[in-house]
Amino acid sequence: METKTLNEFIQYLPVPALIAKYCPDDSINHPILFVNRRFQQEIGYEQTEIPDKETWWQLAYPDIAYRKVVKNQWELEEELAGRERRNFTKLDVLITNKMGEEKRYRVLCSPCPGLPEYIQVLFINIEQTV
Repeated sequence: METKTLNEFIQYLPVPALIAKYCPDDSINHPILFVNRRFQQEIGYEQTEIPDKETWWQLAYPDIAYRKVVKNQWELEEELAGRERRNFTKLDVLITNKMGEEKRYRVLCSPCPGLPEYIQVLFINIEQTV
């Protein structure tokens, strides 16, 4: 699947989503290449406001102590996913949107199908689910 087709697919997902790219230097500060319309509507940020993972984490988790907790939990979840041979990582977190509101999301992260150098991240608002 080519990148343009992937962007079009993600653009119309009914949940907030973004695409990031693995860095060739194995850095964990992945550049964010794309956010879909739902991400902009619900979470509030445009791609230009969150150029990389580090910027996103500072905005989404402005409390330094909570950000550290999320980072530690994410690392544990990545280890578990590896042991279970899952190709995705998931974690329920409180995300602060651009309006300063905290909302609970299930964050799902995995390589993009057919494009393993790209990462897809989906945000499912679990406050709205039944």
